[in-house]
Amino acid sequence: MNINIDRAQISHVLEAYLCDTETSKIMPLGNGLINTTYLVSNPDKKFVLQRINHHVFTEPNQVINNADLINEHLHVKQKLGEYHLEPIWQIKNHQGDSMVQYRDNSWRAIQFIPNCFTIEKVESAQQAHEVANAFGAFTCALSDFPAEQLDEIITDFHHLAFRLSQLSQAKANDPKGRLANCQHLVTACLSETAFIDEVADIVKKLPVQVTHNDTKINNLLFAKATNKPVAVIDLDTCMPGFVMHDFGDMVRTCCSNLPEDGKNIDELSISIEIFQGLARGYIESFQGKLSTLEQQSLVIGAQLLPFMIGIRFLTDYLDGDNYFHTQYNEHNLSRALNQITMYQRLKDQRETLHDIVMNAHR
Repeated sequence: MNINIDRAQISHVLEAYLCDTETSKIMPLGNGLINTTYLVSNPDKKFVLQRINHHVFTEPNQVINNADLINEHLHVKQKLGEYHLEPIWQIKNHQGDSMVQYRDNSWRAIQFIPNCFTIEKVESAQQAHEVANAFGAFTCALSDFPAEQLDEIITDFHHLAFRLSQLSQAKANDPKGRLANCQHLVTACLSETAFIDEVADIVKKLPVQVTHNDTKINNLLFAKATNKPVAVIDLDTCMPGFVMHDFGDMVRTCCSNLPEDGKNIDELSISIEIFQGLARGYIESFQGKLSTLEQQSLVIGAQLLPFMIGIRFLTDYLDGDNYFHTQYNEHNLSRALNQITMYQRLKDQRETLHDIVMNAHR
């Protein structure tokens, strides 16, 4: 058992799931940056064991309760033939609870689906179509679930005005004396008043849906037999939101030719083919249930997510790199410049992107 958690804690947690540490093999699983995740294997069962990061998720019980509610609804939809993917169940412990507490740590066990794999990067327009179709099917299946029953896991997570206020505060305080290194970028962000106003206006009109809010391709499981998505995973940030957020995060993480911290930003470009695959896959998955306004909002979301995460990177840089893990002093600044550049590229191609989105289901 080669893991960085004390044996007493693991034993306590595994006992709650009627497992013995002596007969269980415990291995790190995945490359997530927030929670700590392991694969537990023994002669009787195999499951995912996860410690929830209580610094990010200050109310772990809300994360777990939301996931239970979502999976129960998806299960009903699956039985009705209205959801083609697999829910990922949280496993009840011997007391019938979905969470095990050990001192300050909250743990849960999650169903393991065998013969699956994850992908880190979209490689083709067809794959982009499949990714977007899976995430869209997830939200579509939850479209009749009362979103107000879910807890807001991270307050103001995709609230642009809040993120801008954080940037303005960091600029005013400049606690690490870094403003001189990025004044031009701060000014550029705060000067995007037309787009900021457009976002503020449309969120007043959009219907609230249950959204995933972390729609990276590595939050899908793919079947080895078919290479097709079989499950949406990592429901930790699922909460009430807007479809433009989920679509925008897919665009942000799939359509650039550079990683989000790539420095050679003069070479940054947007793959129209990948964007087209995402748009078609996402819109088709809703089977006509997206309103015209929601469909129009997808282009705004495509610009919004890199703009907003760029602002968050920039704010964290000014504050001294307190939130995002960094590998060198200017890492968050490089990320911010990359994402704001991506926003500008998308802005420059907005008319083309709009035409793709509005014609995606014809």
